[in-house]
Amino acid sequence: MEVFAGGVAESDRVFNGLTSAIDEVLSNTSAPASLRHEVLQMAVIFVCGISQLSPGAYFLRHDLFPCIVTTITSSGTEQYTFEAALLLALLANFHKSDAAKLNPYLRCIRETTNEDLMHKTCWAANFAAAAVVKAYQSIADDSPPTLTASLGSFLSALRPDRAFASTPVDPPRELFKSQPIEACVILLPLFEFLHGSKVFRQVFADTLTAGAEQKTTTSTITPLPLTMLSLFSYLVSHASSSSSARAIAYANLSLNTLLAMSESDDILAALAKDTHHEIRMCRQRLPPLPPFQPPRSPLCALLDCCILWLRHNLHKKLEVHCYLTCIRVIYRVLWYLQKEHVRLVYHWQELWRAMILLLDFLANKLDSLTTSGGVEQLVQEALLAIDFALCRCEQLLPSPQAVHELVYEVVRSAEVFRKQRTLLEKLSNPHSTASQKRLSGTTPRAPQALSNIIALAELYKVKLREAGVRSANQGLRAVAKEIEKDGLSYGADLHGTDDPP
Repeated sequence: MEVFAGGVAESDRVFNGLTSAIDEVLSNTSAPASLRHEVLQMAVIFVCGISQLSPGAYFLRHDLFPCIVTTITSSGTEQYTFEAALLLALLANFHKSDAAKLNPYLRCIRETTNEDLMHKTCWAANFAAAAVVKAYQSIADDSPPTLTASLGSFLSALRPDRAFASTPVDPPRELFKSQPIEACVILLPLFEFLHGSKVFRQVFADTLTAGAEQKTTTSTITPLPLTMLSLFSYLVSHASSSSSARAIAYANLSLNTLLAMSESDDILAALAKDTHHEIRMCRQRLPPLPPFQPPRSPLCALLDCCILWLRHNLHKKLEVHCYLTCIRVIYRVLWYLQKEHVRLVYHWQELWRAMILLLDFLANKLDSLTTSGGVEQLVQEALLAIDFALCRCEQLLPSPQAVHELVYEVVRSAEVFRKQRTLLEKLSNPHSTASQKRLSGTTPRAPQALSNIIALAELYKVKLREAGVRSANQGLRAVAKEIEKDGLSYGADLHGTDDPP
């Protein structure tokens, strides 16, 4: 206020004049487009610069939503949708946590029915997200393997100078330290619309339906939801590899956007349908995801993003909140699949292994972790997700083999689950040396869920021992034989019929 107004006494006159001038220029469709663009850029820079400081309150008093909509929907300025949508998201985030009801932009996002605004926002977001994905791919080619490429790699490996080469490793982290590029900020307005607007969620889902109706095998434009899933895969894969707070913040935003998507039945219904579009998932970190061929349900790509986060971000400085969000996304997708009786063909073993790896990591590394708390709730919610998968597996999984594989993964990880009892006891002890802070909403069902899982693991482990199993294949066949003979023996269903909170 001192810099721009010369003191608090003049702040009303100066900042009211500023917001009025911005509104007047952006609303004036007869003004030169270049002038409106410069004013829009100035507004974005100013709002970014003041952050959460008091001058932002003047932008709440003077509602700029109508002029932002005009900028996006006018033919002369629609090419500036990226900046206009960003300005809207920045204004919606002013004192969002403590004054959400007072922020007119959140209310406008929630109540608007302007589909032209939403379609053009989707168009700009798709273009920006695709640019971010291409920036990652330009650093390290992670194209899915083909027969020709595999044969070439094999022949190359036979060369004398390659015969003793080391096994493949991840690309150096330094290569990705400047990623993602600035265009990634488009995720902020996308999240605000997906989280706040039911109409936008329907428009977002309809972009997939429209793509299918246009015979996607000849279409060159990938629908926005698929581009976003591709982008999320790169953001979560590289989130903590560069030790960049910015990269982790974008991964957090990605996971929260996935959660907003998973909370919408309309979006999940659209994602559950097979698509012929290629969804490029990040393969720049080892181990890569299993290859796949279209057609494929985009829900598989959504779960792939969760696997990539679970695999590649287990570090001493653990982003517990992000892991909680990831587990909640998985739980909601599983809930939707069993509720709608959708039998998703997917590499389910990769998901179960990633979740069990998380639990094993927490049990073994608790004392050396640096966190802001919430480990106890993370363990509880991960156990409940696995318990739900086991309890509803016959409604959820696509084949008896998938059920057998889930049970076998639990049986072979029996020791990991036994460790969780000790871990939960340690975390619940207020005098524990681990001294983990708890998040609100701890789940009392988790101990019973853990008992269910351990009882299953012990039951089938005895049967495998009696059968003299000596290999993984023998173990899987023995589990399958026992389930086919007596059915799956499992504990009480703790999950009810209501949608998860």
